[in-house]
Amino acid sequence: MRSITQPEQRTSKSNLVDVSFVLPCLNEARTLETCIEKAKIAIAQLGLRGEVVVADNGSDDGSQDLANSLGARVVDVPVRGYGAALIWGINAAQGTYVVMGDADDSYDFREAVAMVRELESGYDLVVGTRLKGRIMPGAMPWKNRYLGTPVLTAVVNSLYQSNFSDVNCGMRAFSKRAFQRLQMESPGMEFASEMLVKAAILGLKITEVPITLHRDGRDRPPHLRPWSDGWRHLKYILLFAPKIIYWVPGSFLLSFGLILAAMLNLTPGGEAVYIGNFRFNDHWIVVAALACLLGYELLLTGLLAHLYTLTHRIQRRSPRMDRLVKAVSIEKILLFSLVMAGIGIGIELSVLHSWFAVEFGPLYAIRPAITGMVFILIGAQTLFSGLFYAVLCDRYRFTPK
Repeated sequence: MRSITQPEQRTSKSNLVDVSFVLPCLNEARTLETCIEKAKIAIAQLGLRGEVVVADNGSDDGSQDLANSLGARVVDVPVRGYGAALIWGINAAQGTYVVMGDADDSYDFREAVAMVRELESGYDLVVGTRLKGRIMPGAMPWKNRYLGTPVLTAVVNSLYQSNFSDVNCGMRAFSKRAFQRLQMESPGMEFASEMLVKAAILGLKITEVPITLHRDGRDRPPHLRPWSDGWRHLKYILLFAPKIIYWVPGSFLLSFGLILAAMLNLTPGGEAVYIGNFRFNDHWIVVAALACLLGYELLLTGLLAHLYTLTHRIQRRSPRMDRLVKAVSIEKILLFSLVMAGIGIGIELSVLHSWFAVEFGPLYAIRPAITGMVFILIGAQTLFSGLFYAVLCDRYRFTPK
């Protein structure tokens, strides 16, 4: 399987430029010339040394030759996908600052002048916002304008304490150094969400600039598939939010299960438990057991997912995780696993002893029997998750702060 990323290119100081305009391209010969010319005008207005990089994703309409003839530098990208084209193109860019935007003439690269000026003033990432700018008639389908973009924007802002107004805008500017910190990996359209989520997590200095979205100049349908690409965006956004996906539901389920199991086991003689008008009998011990096991598994999975994200996706240390890794060792995990399993086995032995006492006759012990099983399974869950935790911790300790 071919890697999405490529080795970072080394350039001598004599070849370095100030700003690179990177255009992902797949059969954009119809609009490519206009985009390159507008990018050149922006470079001239900025008064900086600049270049135009066309990251070609396998065009067969002559886009590569056209770009070369117009003075752009073509980077052949062997991996298909919007994100893959941008990753290769940006890695190949020589500029201190990078402007990215589609090659379909939906964005006017002359508007990038204001974005680069923001970078020069100290920002790491400047995001174009169409919703605070202008959307020309026919430029954006209604489902993107009133459903997809607002919903995804609201989700990102609520999960990552950010303040974006348009997370799907494809024209952005950033420093090359900031991009390298993001460790981008998404090959598809979810690249746009990955960039903003990681930038928010890493605490990059971010601002927005209103821009105009024009109707694209293609004579064919766009590459974007609103529903499937929207779902891919949402999945990636949620990937970095273990609190919502794992910890909140896990804590609720585990708390509910523990309270219910305690009430049922502390009631003598297997009598029903009443809370108001609600009656809880023996069958509810099964519900309590399921809630405990599922909640505990969600908490463990959330912890491992978060640790994996810190070590493999964004390569970042967290003060809370620092304290946890220091306090919780594999030896303590093994001890906790043995204690849980021991308690469970002890409960099961008491049930077995009661059965012996009635000379293998009828036994009314469903509640302690299932409770003992829960303790044993929690011990097993902790043990096997702990082994993976230990591997991730070793890598975490070498992650830069």
